[in-house]
Amino acid sequence: MQTFVVEKDQERLDRFLADSFKNVSRSRIQKDIEAGKVMVNGETVLEGKVAVRVNDKVEYNYTAEEAISGKDVEIKVIYESADILIIDKPAGLVVHPAPGYKGPTLAEGLLYKYKDINLVGEDEIRPGIVHRLDKDTSGVMLVAKTQKMFEYLKDAFLERKVKKQYIALVTGHIPSPHGFISNPIGKHPTDFRKMTAIEPIDPKASSTEYTVLEYLQPQTPTRVVDEYTLVRVNLHTGRTHQIRVHFSSKNSFEDSGKGFPIVGDNLYGPKAAKSSLPGLHRQFLHASQIEVQLPDGTWIEAHSPLPEDLKTVLENLNSKNTNL
Repeated sequence: MQTFVVEKDQERLDRFLADSFKNVSRSRIQKDIEAGKVMVNGETVLEGKVAVRVNDKVEYNYTAEEAISGKDVEIKVIYESADILIIDKPAGLVVHPAPGYKGPTLAEGLLYKYKDINLVGEDEIRPGIVHRLDKDTSGVMLVAKTQKMFEYLKDAFLERKVKKQYIALVTGHIPSPHGFISNPIGKHPTDFRKMTAIEPIDPKASSTEYTVLEYLQPQTPTRVVDEYTLVRVNLHTGRTHQIRVHFSSKNSFEDSGKGFPIVGDNLYGPKAAKSSLPGLHRQFLHASQIEVQLPDGTWIEAHSPLPEDLKTVLENLNSKNTNL
């Protein structure tokens, strides 16, 4: 337990702790607050937006995350300069260590390959990592090689100087060929693993744009799955599980009254609609393209073609879009 006495009025508790713990990420601080690890004047506080005042006593039951070491994890680099990387993450690779997970991570691979990247970022277990992809989502990711670029990229995501595009296969027939989903996303009220757009806790504005590329018929239609929709997705915000949540939510598509979960998504898709497509052992979601505006004003762009497992799925469905 670490104890502080506030020396000047602060707008928010989480910002006070972020200033006091320079090497701890704001997301980690927020999670610790919500987990009841912070007290103000002897009372547990569960919201980071609570204001603290001069002479308030703040107690933080902070447990340092275990430092990680480098491991020889294969990293496919698409673009590299002195201060930035764009990599092509394979499905199945976890971005950074998490409680209970013992397998290889991208973070360990970065530490093994790049000298001094352990000095970049907000904490020891996420060296240079500005954003993340879920374990079973493949595709392009940005990594900062210097602290200056790390800070720049954090702001760039907020200022729309990063553009991300995905390819997804969803269950069902999306009626509109193009649309925007703008339902706020927050924590699920009963399942800690999930986010939700239906009565979320602490909702945040979220915007997903989609364009239908193709409608595809399964070789053996069933009562549950009689059609798939292949879509291109552009993210205008970057919430946790945003694409998976927005497409699975029944309030996202007003003209249909139901959701269209990502094929193979066992967390957000209904159990009855689990994918039986040959060769698909994960959600059909791929980060295909990323563009970023650099500090000098120029834009760089990187593209990742569909991995073989997803390409094979489309070939088996007689898709015309196997070369995305």
